[in-house]
Amino acid sequence: MTVLPAITALRTAGERGDADAVAELLAPDVVFHSPISARLRFEGKAEVAALHRDIFAVLADLETTEPLVCGDTGSFTFRARVRGVELEAVNVIRVDEQGRIVECKVYARPLPSLATLFSALPPRVAARRRGRLTGALVALATRPLAFVLRAADRVAPKLV
Repeated sequence: MTVLPAITALRTAGERGDADAVAELLAPDVVFHSPISARLRFEGKAEVAALHRDIFAVLADLETTEPLVCGDTGSFTFRARVRGVELEAVNVIRVDEQGRIVECKVYARPLPSLATLFSALPPRVAARRRGRLTGALVALATRPLAFVLRAADRVAPKLV
């Protein structure tokens, strides 16, 4: 099965911020690998759809590029803003025989943007999954890292 119809639909859903449309593309046993930590995976259609609601709540101005495809695997890049900081990423997906997405991996750059995503998305996901207090604790732990890396990104290039 070719991956192109799924990627085309995923790109459209992403640009519209439509998590319900993403949900329709997912296989029941889909796995989403976090760009933030190799230790974190989201499994199952309901959880990955809920994650996309969180993602679309923190990303702004999402734009995608034309995909690259090979058999059941394809990728496309996208740009978005997280708290005003530009993020670039590659989304790699794999589909099953029915053309449903069974695996998704996202790779993001630059590091200050990824850190800003790290300060915005995990607190939201933690609050949804484990409660507001846990979300607040995650936010308290992640925001300083984003601040430090954005500040270092402004200064370090001048010193290199």
